[in-house]
Amino acid sequence: MLTKSFHRLWLSQALSTLGDIWYILALVVTLYHLSGSATVTALYPLLRVAGMTIGSIAAPLIMRKLRLNRLLASSLGGQTIGLALLTIYMFLMGKDNPNIAILIGMVFGISILEGVAGPVRSSLVALTVPEASLLKANSVLVGIVQSCSLAGWAFGSMTVSWLGASQVLLLSTMLLGGAWLSSSMIYETRNSTHQTPVGSWRRSLQDGWQNYFRLPQLRVLLWMDVWEGLFRGAFAGALLLVFVGERLHVGEVWWGWMNGANLGGFVLISILMSRLSNGNWNLGGMLAVGSGCVAALTLAFSFSTSPLVTLFIMFAIGASQAIKDLAERTSYQTSVPASELPPLFAAQSSLTSILYGVSLLLSGWLADTVGIQTLYIYASIGFSLSFIGALTYRMNGLKVNRYIDTEETVS
Repeated sequence: MLTKSFHRLWLSQALSTLGDIWYILALVVTLYHLSGSATVTALYPLLRVAGMTIGSIAAPLIMRKLRLNRLLASSLGGQTIGLALLTIYMFLMGKDNPNIAILIGMVFGISILEGVAGPVRSSLVALTVPEASLLKANSVLVGIVQSCSLAGWAFGSMTVSWLGASQVLLLSTMLLGGAWLSSSMIYETRNSTHQTPVGSWRRSLQDGWQNYFRLPQLRVLLWMDVWEGLFRGAFAGALLLVFVGERLHVGEVWWGWMNGANLGGFVLISILMSRLSNGNWNLGGMLAVGSGCVAALTLAFSFSTSPLVTLFIMFAIGASQAIKDLAERTSYQTSVPASELPPLFAAQSSLTSILYGVSLLLSGWLADTVGIQTLYIYASIGFSLSFIGALTYRMNGLKVNRYIDTEETVS
């Protein structure tokens, strides 16, 4: 059963996803036009990732004081206000060369709040639906978010070109305002505040990481996250573009189609899972199938020279990744009590952000050093090591601890 509060949660996530993508595009275009420098333009996504990482690391300190529904509303409210100030500044200074340092500083502050909101949303899913509906809820949420991402990136550049950066920032502010309003109507019955002594800030920062090493199933998930995270950057847009040119010898349009195929596979599986899932699922089997297929398909991808075959492989990789990610997220949500979910997801979010930054540097270095094809061979080896973790989860019969309350949640 999916409650009214969960529907408000996915609506909030959908609106904020569109708002974030469009304001990213507007800022990237603005920075490039102002500076004419690819280095300055690249500084924006780097600082955004850094801000989100800081927000994820600091999230447990804030979670000690506020219930998650209030914290999500506060974070989105702060982002809306920050983006509104940025929009006003752009309207006032847009024609007079606005200060790049001010733009980047505002983005950094908004990104910190984004980093706080990420683990809060993941934790709230377990507090707004019954445990038997968790896999279905995750499938619905991920499917909607990925669909919004596909639409946002597909139409975002045209929207910026048509309306202009300042007007798109205004539209993004309105979308985030809608997300703020929707999140303010989310309710939960169980106490989600992480209970630690008032002065124990170190304990708040450590608890999520301690759970990783305390519980066998979380140690396996940590292993999988590390090896997959180290090579996730291989499928970043810039490296895919190199593969399309050097291995497939086709134009940039195929690069766009491959990105779309990957996202389409992810969305399709998420929709199917939302229709078919119920309380009886085999998370270990899903982890093994998803991660094993990603490893095998990545190896096949590295040897492919046919654009059509590669397009199908990208679709299959997206579908396999969806199976693995949905099982992993549900495993996290059912492994610890509700009060321990926020620091756990904060630890996972910060780990993912750091690994992605390392992965981008590692993948770029490997592509330049050993070639683009060998990069994907190495990536398949990394994903295979993640698959070994999934097999361990499956073969050793690791069971999630059913800590989550089974009482009905309110709307």
